Amino acid sequence: MKSYGFSLIELIIVIAIIMIIGVEATQLGGSTLLSNNLETDKSMLVSSLRKAQNYAMAEKNNLTWGVCLTGRIIRVFGGSCASPSIKNDYDLSNSTVISGLSTVTFSNLRGEPSGVQSVVLTGNNKTYTISVNLLGGIQIN
Repeated sequence: MKSYGFSLIELIIVIAIIMIIGVEATQLGGSTLLSNNLETDKSMLVSSLRKAQNYAMAEKNNLTWGVCLTGRIIRVFGGSCASPSIKNDYDLSNSTVISGLSTVTFSNLRGEPSGVQSVVLTGNNKTYTISVNLLGGIQIN
C-alpha cells in the first residue's frame, strides 16, 4: 500500500528553508530601505537649497529666502528660520545623520549664498557631502 503525503522530517526541512529565506530577505529589505532613506534625504536637501535659491533670484514675495536645520527638519523659509513668513518643512528620516548645515540665505536676483556650506549626510554606511560655493553652485560628492 502506497502512502501519499509528507513525512515529519520533510516538513521540518521545508519550514527551515522557508525561514532561512525569510531572514535573508528581511535583512536585504532593511538595508535597501535605509539606503533609500539616505538617497531621499540627500535629494530633499539639494532640492531645498535650489528652491530657496530660485525663490531669492525671483524675489518671491520680496522676502529673504534660505534653508536651515531645525531639529530633524530641513526648512526652506521666507523671512527668517525662527519665525518664517513662509516655510516648507521636510522631516529627515531617523536613519540619516546630518552635520554642517547652518542657516544659509540667498541674495536676491543673483542667488549667491550668505556663506559657503558643506553639509554631510551619513546613513547605512554611506556618506554624501553637499557643498554650496560662494557663487551658489551646488556640488554632491
